[in-house]
Amino acid sequence: MKRRIVFLLSIIFIAGAAHAAEKEDVWEPITPGPFTTYSAPVVEPGKVLIQPLYFFNIARGIFDGTAAYHGLPSKDYIYQQLLQLYTVFGLTDCIEVGAQPEWQWNYARVDTDTARANGIGDTLLIARYCGIDETRWIPRVTGNFMVKLPTGKYQKSGDGMLYTDITGTGSTDYTYGFSFTKGVHPIRTVFHLDLFLTNVPSPARIDGVKAEFSNTYIVNGALEWIFYKNFNLLGELLWQTQGDMRLDGDRTPETGKSSLVFSTGIGYSRENWQMLVGYQRTLAGTNVAANDTMAVTVLVMF
Repeated sequence: MKRRIVFLLSIIFIAGAAHAAEKEDVWEPITPGPFTTYSAPVVEPGKVLIQPLYFFNIARGIFDGTAAYHGLPSKDYIYQQLLQLYTVFGLTDCIEVGAQPEWQWNYARVDTDTARANGIGDTLLIARYCGIDETRWIPRVTGNFMVKLPTGKYQKSGDGMLYTDITGTGSTDYTYGFSFTKGVHPIRTVFHLDLFLTNVPSPARIDGVKAEFSNTYIVNGALEWIFYKNFNLLGELLWQTQGDMRLDGDRTPETGKSSLVFSTGIGYSRENWQMLVGYQRTLAGTNVAANDTMAVTVLVMF
């Protein structure tokens, strides 16, 4: 009997030591994270993360419904300044909630007509739950639930405005998915992956037309390589695709959207704040602008 007790205690001790060793092997450096990929770690309870993100988008052309690229005429232009304010609060060790409002400044010129407008965009509500902690072999896994509210203007564009006054989509979107983060110390790199699905259960009425949106599938992948002390380099790919719309009940061909966007940047990190400066480029797509984008973000923890 004593031998069994000693054997059982030995197994418990070895298992506990192995788990502790796995936790000790976890490498969790402080980094700014990617531009569009959600990192899996959540904010500590009682703390607030404020992250303004600024994007300056310049359209060099468009990808049409057949994915063919068409450059803008030499004197035409479409560009946009976009400011988002990502703010989250840590409720518990594994739950955070927050919101992300945005403001847009839009500019366009077509032939001799020019227009500019600004206004609030759609607003994102966010809830995230970290269900699996990172170990030596397993990434940190966080579940995401987000709701996009149609707070931006989505219809009745003004005469001569060239749609610069349209800052929203008119739909209420629900996004579900998982974020994965894993640090690999030997190569000083942190990997991130998002797998998301966006569903629009209710149609929107836009300029008198009943618009029904298809699901959107999103895959985001990024890596951060810490090359010197507090500095890191970012590489990121975002792929998303959405099927054709139904307008007044009829499926409308070549109204779906897809895009592949590459991002790169350089980041700097301190314990309570981080920053990231970079460049984004739309590599391919259908029914989307081919943008070149300068991006900058700062993260501050209180």
